[in-house]
Amino acid sequence: MKTVNDIFSWLVNGGATVIVVIAGTIAVKAWPIVHTILDSKATTAKSAKTKQHYEQLDQWAATAVAAVSVNLDAMGSDKKKEAVRIVNRQLADHKIDIDVENVSNAIEAAYQSFKLAQPASDAKAIAPAKTVNVTVKE
Repeated sequence: MKTVNDIFSWLVNGGATVIVVIAGTIAVKAWPIVHTILDSKATTAKSAKTKQHYEQLDQWAATAVAAVSVNLDAMGSDKKKEAVRIVNRQLADHKIDIDVENVSNAIEAAYQSFKLAQPASDAKAIAPAKTVNVTVKE
């Protein structure tokens, strides 16, 4: 019991001040290292979130281009404006902030991919070649 009383007496008579000074010194010296670690984690998290947002933008752009290309009887620039409008609405609904230029670029890239995936309208259908089973006697 005497030891507990001695420790309590030491803390009351100035020991607490020593502990606070030591803890403060450690905190001040460690802060630059901790700050750097926290900043790098925040940057990494922000980069991952931004990447996810742009991947989602690409998916919405592809969907909008496909929908507009099939369903809208309009000229190319009107179709693009409609696709941009559709994607911007999706971005607003999900509270994702991506500028209009990037949305337009994503629509254009989606259109190029869509165009490449479609068969040429003047291509002739070619019937598959007949397969002949050949039996070889030895």
